[in-house]
Formats: sequence, C-alpha cells, structure tokens
Amino acid sequence: METIFNRRSVRKYTDKVISDEQLKQIIKAGMAAPSAKNSQEWVFIVIRDKEIYKAFLGVHPNAFSLNTATAAILVCADLSKEREPGQGWWIQDCAAAMENMLLEATAMGLGSLWMGVHPKEDRIACIKEVCGLPEGIEPLGLMSVGEPTKDYDKIDRYMEDRVFFNTYGTKWEK
Repeated sequence: METIFNRRSVRKYTDKVISDEQLKQIIKAGMAAPSAKNSQEWVFIVIRDKEIYKAFLGVHPNAFSLNTATAAILVCADLSKEREPGQGWWIQDCAAAMENMLLEATAMGLGSLWMGVHPKEDRIACIKEVCGLPEGIEPLGLMSVGEPTKDYDKIDRYMEDRVFFNTYGTKWEK
C-alpha cells in the first residue's frame, strides 16, 4: 500500500538521465500486468527524442512534463495478438500495464505521469506518425518518467460514500 499511496502525477523533473536499466525494470513491471485471456498485446516504445516530445506537446495540452523529462515510454497494443479481436480488451490490458509501470517508477523513487493518447484521434495520429507505428499497433498512453524536482505528500483518496454493499445505495457496514 505504501507505493500506491506515494504514487503521484509528477509534471516536472530534474535533468538527471533515467538509465536504460531503470527503464527496463519499469517495462518489466508493465509486462507483469494481467491481460484478458493472457493475450499480452502490449508493445512498449522508449522515447528520448525531444522532437517527438515537441510534436506530442502540440496535440496534448497537459503533456508539459515532457519539457523536463529525459525519458518517456509509449504503451501500445499489437491488435494482431488479440484473442477476441474487436472486443477492446487491449485497452484494459494496456491500462493495467501502465499502472504497474507508474507504481514501479514510484517504488524506484522516480516520478511519472500518465498522458492519455487513446481515444483522442489527434493524439493517436500524431503518435502514429512521429513513432512510425505500423497498421495494427494502437497507442494507449505515454508515460513520462524522471527524478522529481520535489517531494510529494502521500495521498489517501478513500471515499466512504462511494462504497456500497450488494446493491447501489446500500451502505456498507464494515
């Protein structure tokens, strides 16, 4: 739980370069995520090219963490690996991988930010073009990663009024 409560969306990083070994560890965490029917459609692209960052900044108004990031990881799906084509399970599979990656970065003492790509058509088109994604490779999200410029407080977002028992509206007496 400690890692979960420590994970925060970090939008500004120091200039310390994240190593390839650190990035590999984060990606390994992504690949440890569950996936529907164990299809593991995910594909990861490590990005360090500032020109790609600039292009994405042009279509994503909240991607400014890329201004200071020394690395980013694009999470995509290879739709040819879907076990139930057209059902969209890849979205959940890649989202689970992304969350694992965010948590691993936190556990490593790094900061990270999930920037949504899917389902925004302009973002999808931009990423497909600048990263050279072939047909059938669909981007879900881009994660910036780096050493945070400040410490963040733990956060607990538990909301009692959002938990029910058996049916909606029935208070859960714990």
